[in-house]
Amino acid sequence: MTPAAPGLTVEVKAPPGTDTTGVPAGGGVVGWILVDDASTPGGARVDPVFLAAGRAWTPDQYRAAYGQQLEVRVGVAR
Repeated sequence: MTPAAPGLTVEVKAPPGTDTTGVPAGGGVVGWILVDDASTPGGARVDPVFLAAGRAWTPDQYRAAYGQQLEVRVGVAR
């Protein structure tokens, strides 16, 4: 894992009509990891590691726990 620059956050979006009860909001990005992914050019992608619900998550872990339909986006804290 490589540390993230300060000020980056994750925003979680759900399609309209999705029940988001119990889905924690995204939080600050704490780092970046390289993930094997045969479906992407080069066979790997870089994903954020972010805080939500008192623990660190990757987007894959977060979607596995709360729903594959969720979209995880990195942005700058406002």
